[in-house]
Amino acid sequence: MISLSLQSDEQIMVNAVNAWDKDALKNPETEYQALLNFLKEASGFTMSFVRCSPPEGEQIMRRIKGDLSDRRIELLRLNQPITDFYEMFAEKTDLHGAEILFVTSIEEFLESNIEDLIDDGNLGKRLKNLPRPISHLSLVQSRLKAIAPISFVFLLPLFALKFFIDSYPDLFEFPVNVFEFPTDMELLRRDTFRWVSGDLDRYEAYAQISEEERDLKFATLQKLIAAQPLISERRIELLLEQGGLLVAGNRCKEAIANCDLALNIRANNHLAWYNRAVALDLSDAHTEAIENYRQAIIYKEDFYAAWHNLGTSLSMVGRYEEAINSYNTALQYEPDYYYSYGGKGLVCSVLGKYEEAINYCEKALAIKPDYVQGWFSRAYALESIGKYEEAVASYDRALEYKPFDHQIWYGRAKALEQWGNFTEAIASYDQALEIRPDDYYAWNNRGLVLSRLELYEEAIASHDRALEIKPDDHFAWYSRGNALSGLGRLEEAIVSYDQAIQISPQETQVWHSRKLALRRMGFD
Repeated sequence: MISLSLQSDEQIMVNAVNAWDKDALKNPETEYQALLNFLKEASGFTMSFVRCSPPEGEQIMRRIKGDLSDRRIELLRLNQPITDFYEMFAEKTDLHGAEILFVTSIEEFLESNIEDLIDDGNLGKRLKNLPRPISHLSLVQSRLKAIAPISFVFLLPLFALKFFIDSYPDLFEFPVNVFEFPTDMELLRRDTFRWVSGDLDRYEAYAQISEEERDLKFATLQKLIAAQPLISERRIELLLEQGGLLVAGNRCKEAIANCDLALNIRANNHLAWYNRAVALDLSDAHTEAIENYRQAIIYKEDFYAAWHNLGTSLSMVGRYEEAINSYNTALQYEPDYYYSYGGKGLVCSVLGKYEEAINYCEKALAIKPDYVQGWFSRAYALESIGKYEEAVASYDRALEYKPFDHQIWYGRAKALEQWGNFTEAIASYDQALEIRPDDYYAWNNRGLVLSRLELYEEAIASHDRALEIKPDDHFAWYSRGNALSGLGRLEEAIVSYDQAIQISPQETQVWHSRKLALRRMGFD
């Protein structure tokens, strides 16, 4: 009997976080400094997109205002529906003298359709492949430039924003800039990719055992496979079980090869197509994975796990409407498949529709109260709309079921920090670091919070731990310099600033802090 076999949430989370830390997570401070440097040098009309969550956006705007205090910086918060951004802005003459204009919530309040703005059917068809704010702004860019020599900065929560801009560069008459601040939700979206084969308990055991034990099991399965007839259902089952073992050990290319062997025996095996797609997804080959899920569905239309994973793959490449449709189809075939409610919640969070995200998370939790990702996703959405106390309570519910999950403690710490509860935030960072002591982001964030409490000695020790793990992190050196400066140890602070500058000489804020330290020492 074939049954659904799910890799343990903890193992998937660890694999996803490790993969993203190595390959995709940009240092938020590096992105901020790039944005700051661009705005410092910008003159006349420019258009930039900043992909971030709403709380991150608020922090970015506060910092830019502080770091560029000599510039006229304005904020345009959209709070009601608009059909044409240009016409709305043209009427706001009080903003036309700004040098930098931040714009928020355009993804929420822009109501116009592309067909209403252009007559060119071919262009309209192309633009419909873009998120509405991007396609709309590409059409009004030249008109905005004509009336306002301003640096427009649009804050958007759209995942894959840079992908869209890079895919359609010719749609913008003038260059646009993209700055991306990754969110915790991106780490979690890979949690949905699940392997199907064999026995549930056996597969979960594969995810937990050591690499040496997996190698021994691999050899055992290899002997069993060799003993089977070349064309047999049992050979297919063993190949897929071995593929699951390979995925549990992050050997996705080999798992894909196993699926290919199974498909050579029976090309219409829906499980082989599905598992091949899972391995592709975990290798970040989402476009090919989408086609493989579709093949699985051709051979088994009511395969709700495939519909669900198809939705997540589509969302990973920014095809959000199709993703929601896939999740809905999964729920048609299995109304209690809480993962698909969770998937819809994740997509809504990525799009900045946090109230809807909370609603879908709660639907998932009504079906399965111990669904940890549901509590985590709910917490993130609550945090994103400033409901920090409720967010912390939601993280606490997640911790009831997974008390040793590093990412939950880390998320809780960030929510407490936003809430202003710095002492408890430090305690949560401590819990996260007890579980995963090599997380230099957590060590550095812990140091920043300690500095806010003016506990500079402890802050320096925390930054030192971050630098033991990642000695080339210029932001940790910069933060260490600030803590030393707080203690009045200015010569040591300058040494730390120099280290940061040596690693990343373009960071103007570090140069500025170094100059202030020299001035405090009596040097002009």
